[in-house]
Order: sequence, then C-alpha cells, then structure tokens
Amino acid sequence: MKVRRYLAAGLALALALTACGNSGGDEKATGELVFASWQWLEPGRGEQLWKVAGGYTATDPGVTLKQQAVARKDYESTLKTQIGARGGPDLLIIPDTFLPELADAGALEPLDGVVDKASLNATNEAGKVDGKQLGYAWEIVNYALFWNTALLGQAGVKPPTDVPSLIAAAKQIKAKTGNPGFAVRHQINEETPWWIDFSNWTYGFGGTWSKDGKLSIDSPENVAAVTAFRDMYSSGAMAVGDDASTFRSKFKAGKVGMMIDNSSALSTMVAGNKVVPSTGVGASKLPFPAPKSSQAGFFIGVNKFGKNKAAAKKWLSWYYGADVQKQAAGALGASVLGTDAKPPAEFITANPWVPTFQAQAATSADAVIDGFETDTPKIRHLVLAEVEKVLVDGEDPAAALARAQQEAEKLK
Repeated sequence: MKVRRYLAAGLALALALTACGNSGGDEKATGELVFASWQWLEPGRGEQLWKVAGGYTATDPGVTLKQQAVARKDYESTLKTQIGARGGPDLLIIPDTFLPELADAGALEPLDGVVDKASLNATNEAGKVDGKQLGYAWEIVNYALFWNTALLGQAGVKPPTDVPSLIAAAKQIKAKTGNPGFAVRHQINEETPWWIDFSNWTYGFGGTWSKDGKLSIDSPENVAAVTAFRDMYSSGAMAVGDDASTFRSKFKAGKVGMMIDNSSALSTMVAGNKVVPSTGVGASKLPFPAPKSSQAGFFIGVNKFGKNKAAAKKWLSWYYGADVQKQAAGALGASVLGTDAKPPAEFITANPWVPTFQAQAATSADAVIDGFETDTPKIRHLVLAEVEKVLVDGEDPAAALARAQQEAEKLK
C-alpha cells in the first residue's frame, strides 16, 4: 500500500484564507463537537460509524457530537467555502486528494502527540506534511470487481478476467436479463470521486499520472486504459448516464450485474439487503493487465478554525484507543484502518468478498499525482474533461490525452 508525504504549494484556497480577517477559531469549548463527513449519509454503515463516534460522550458527558453530513460530490466544495470563511466543522474526514489543498492553506491543526504512536500503523505517514501530523488515517478503501451471482447465473456467464470478457459478460447480462451488465462512475459532475475510480484503469494498464518528476498523462499505457474504458462505455451494456447513487441503488435492487467500486460502497449496498445479500455477491481482482489499483484514502483532521479544537483532539485520542478501534473495524469492514484493528471473524464469514478487497491493498496507490500534489485538482479536471470528450463526442483517446498533457504542463 502506498503512503506519501505531501508537498506544500500555493492554491486558491490559501489565498481565500489569507484574505479573510482575524485568525483562528474560538478556543473556548462550546460543548458541541461538529464532525463533517459524507459517510453519515450512507445507509446502515453511516449509522454504525456514528454510533462508534458518539460513544465518546459516555467518557465525556460534557461534550455532544453533531453531524455535518454533506453529499460526497459536494463535500470538498462545501468545506472549502466554510473553511475559507474561517468557519466549518471541528472534525472532518479528509480525502487524500483534498489533503494537499488544506495543508497548503494552513487550515489543519497540527496533531503531533495527540494519539499514541504505538497504536498507529504506516498508513498514518500519509497524513504528515513537512514532518507534522495533520491527519490520522480513518480508512484506506480498496477496489475490486464484484457481481450479483444470481444475475450472472441467470445470464449464463462466468466472472470476467480481462476487459474483453468483461464487455462480453456485460453484453450477455444485458441481453438475457434486460439489466445493465456493468456500472462505474463516468461523469464529470462527480469529478473528485470519478478521478479516484478512473485511476483504477490507468494503474491497471500499467500507467501512471507522473514519472520521474514529469507528467505522463499521454503515455501509451494511459491511452490503452482510456480506450478500454471507452469500449466498455460504448458497449451498450453499461449503465450510461447513471451517477453513483443511482447505479448503486440499482445494484442493491438486483438490477445491475457487475461493478468496479470500493468496499465501502459494497458494504452499504448489501447491508440488510434481502434482494442482494452479502453472500450473494462474488468478487475478484480487477480485470486489468497489471495488478495495481487505485485506493481511496481518508484521513481525519481538526479544522484550525473550528470552535472546539481542544475537544476534537481529546476525541481523537479516545478514538484511536484499542477498544474503540475494534468497534470501528466492525463498522468499516473491509477497509484498512490507521491501526491494525481487524473486523471480527463473523464479519468475514457473513461477507465472503471482504478478503478480495483486503488483498488488493498490497498493490494499491492513491490518486494524488506524485510531484504535482497541490496541482492534482487542476490536472484532474483537465484529464477527465478530455476523457468525457472521448466517451460522449467520440474523440480519439490518444489525441485527447495529448491535449490534457499539453495543458497540464502549462500549470508548472
């Protein structure tokens, strides 16, 4: 599993923060600890996570926890606005692609010494900037190919092992059942999570976004990845036009055959599901030539401009204790935590696909571009805008990525 140390550089968020008036949040504890995450909106799983988080009040009755729930696609933009105005939550979950922006803006409270180092694993190194701990690992989420075993059986297809068999299986599912054979994010209106999801294709074809300090957007491997994605998109068997919320709801209802998605999404879809129970889901490594894949790394940090920073730090110290981490592992399931806590054995038995996702951790990497950390959002937009032209307008993959490479190089 890949960990990184982020570099700091100037971004618009930093300018917004600098332009605001006086410094810092009110150090006086209000008794209310506001905790921001999109995960509170996840059915079943969000409730479990909030129950774990709220257990703190039993040890400190003077503090109450309040959710700030924001949809994933709006999460970064919402927090940028709030923190840019020197407000926002006390605690926040930070996607790895968002961490460089917040760090560069000076928006995160240093957390060195807040949590006992002896309890932490190597994933927490990725939450350091210039040697300072600005976030602790909440979860590292990996990807796999998974499927509704009943639909594959109905269609008479075997789980695919490469892109040609993936497309063929998707077409047969569509023909035999009338349901989309495959679903994955593919729209610019979900840019941030799509970038992480799409990087599975890049990494899976042996590509990278940068190499030896230079951008490698238009590499032959990346062109092959975009071409394969286009072929799946245009197959007629994919859930084209559906955002993640829509196609996940369809999978949950037994109306999608296969998906490439992360373990957190699958956990939510099968929780309490009698139509597609967890035992009715199969999973395998991604059907790509190379073993590498993307990962979604999420950290937890303290907003420098929050009103209750002292209570937030106390909560962090409590949360990374051994007993609480065991509870968190049960709620986070197939994810890798910031400690070595594991989900209980009965969870694995009830969710037989979990080991497949956990095994992928050995060769997964985040979607932050090495050497271009704080430019990743701008480069991401350039690349995905060109990929969308390939999908929607029929643009040539090589030409599209060449344009993205040329524009991205102008950023440095």
